[in-house]
Amino acid sequence: MSSTLTRDRMRTDLAAMLELPTDELTEESNLLDLGLDSVRLMSLVERWRSEGAVVDFVDLASDPQLGAWYEVLGAN
Repeated sequence: MSSTLTRDRMRTDLAAMLELPTDELTEESNLLDLGLDSVRLMSLVERWRSEGAVVDFVDLASDPQLGAWYEVLGAN
């Protein structure tokens, strides 16, 4: 995984994508309920991959909670 993909970075990127304040994103938030769709998720995956992260669309889509994503990606 890329060292640039931290918990803060993931939360910031996701908040920008969903046009939400970062403090509205908790580890337990259902990201689908907050407006995440497959197109937006794929955009995040591609952005993170382009920066060196090893990330899989299916892994993230299967559990759309930020806390689960942290675990899958091993984010610090």
